[in-house]
Amino acid sequence: MELLFVFAMILIVLYYFYQKRPKTHFPTILYQDHKKHVLNYKKINPNNKQPQDLQYTTYLLSLINELPQDEFILIYACLKKWEKQEEIALEEKEGELNIHFHKTYTNNFVEDQLFQMLYCLEIDHIVENEVIRKWVEVDFDKILEWKNAYLKDMQNKLKQEHKFVDGRYSLEIYQDLEKVLGYKKYLDAYKKIETEEENIYRNFKLLLEDQDEYEKMSQASNPYGDGTACQQIVEIIMKGLA
Repeated sequence: MELLFVFAMILIVLYYFYQKRPKTHFPTILYQDHKKHVLNYKKINPNNKQPQDLQYTTYLLSLINELPQDEFILIYACLKKWEKQEEIALEEKEGELNIHFHKTYTNNFVEDQLFQMLYCLEIDHIVENEVIRKWVEVDFDKILEWKNAYLKDMQNKLKQEHKFVDGRYSLEIYQDLEKVLGYKKYLDAYKKIETEEENIYRNFKLLLEDQDEYEKMSQASNPYGDGTACQQIVEIIMKGLA
């Protein structure tokens, strides 16, 4: 279940990023020190620290216009969070999703608004895939209203913490944006190694035939953080050939 929630967080951070080429710069945000702090994706260091707060991460992505356009991505992330909290159970099979309710509410006030929209659809504590699909179509405007309320609620929390005052954000927001983008960069590298089979084969062949290249690649900066990606690639491929 923990891994499923991790997957949901990865979706909310990366879904939209993977639909287009990465940006070099992002929209300018006003900060409380009245200095210009530019988010330059090329200069951000990758990190493997997964964001933990779904609402905060969603808000950060909205600040740089990188929130997923597919509204169901955020809904799905909330569902995974509730499943982790054992408030619901999700039945996922062959592209279909059914929701089994264990509770009639969730403790987060603004999330509970979404929870109640779904719960009112239940029959014997179950909402089936076809009902969810029709609900998204029929109540799309209400879903948009909820998303805006979800973001506004986070902004109000930041105001209470003095991280958003008079239209300006604290530097902590800038630092957290860097962390989210760094995590995205880390996952970009992971995805590349996991999915580009031709590139893996080419690197594998090069590593076997050119010792100098092996030394150069094995010592290169690695988003995994352990500096052994090349060796891991070789080991994975060798296991597949065994």
